Amino acid sequence: MNENNGMILEEQDGVLILSMNMPGNNLMTADFFKEYEAAMAEIEVKAANNNYKGLIIKGAGRHFSVGADVDALADRSANDSYNDSDGVLPEGHIKQKHYFTFLRELPFPVISVVTGFCIGSGSEIAVNSHYRIIEKNARVGQPESTFGILPALGGVARTIEICGMQNAYRLVMTGELIPAEEAFELGWADIFADKKQGVPEAMALIDYISGSGRKFSPDSYKEYIRSYLQDKGA
Repeated sequence: MNENNGMILEEQDGVLILSMNMPGNNLMTADFFKEYEAAMAEIEVKAANNNYKGLIIKGAGRHFSVGADVDALADRSANDSYNDSDGVLPEGHIKQKHYFTFLRELPFPVISVVTGFCIGSGSEIAVNSHYRIIEKNARVGQPESTFGILPALGGVARTIEICGMQNAYRLVMTGELIPAEEAFELGWADIFADKKQGVPEAMALIDYISGSGRKFSPDSYKEYIRSYLQDKGA
């Protein structure tokens, strides 16, 4: 087991499990992003050099992530502002966005197990995963618009892809938090699970995909979940 200052990366039966265990229920401070990026860099190296069956991302405690620290968000927005005179995005933003969006290009299924609050950039981690398993009593949302900004780490495009334009517009532009049942109904989540059943469900999905006899293709991620749910009778 490798513990990376609150980001705990383990391997279980060929599956990587990242448990986010940062202060304040994974409040997304500058320290959170620093440790998250370090953990993701390690996962990227492991993915290139080893044959893993999948990756599960979860909160170590009650919540997946309570979202951004407002002061840190304001500082980051000011420091990483876009200069349209040269058309160059800030280097820090490019690096940060990479460690969110690269998840969907990994050569194995990436599953976010959503518990408690999953807000803001935490929600962007989840939507950049191939699959989302949401537990009862969880709440998700993209409240960035209430601060006068938009999700900038792949969240808009991915929410449109998984929820459709109309539902994505509502989630992104209103900033409202929605309960787990509604997130599942809107297509934001692929599987609705009882409390403490998210990780076992994720392991079952990964085992199903790895046992299919086909190499996982990120571009075909929808086919695997459709087949899994059909065979499960869900």
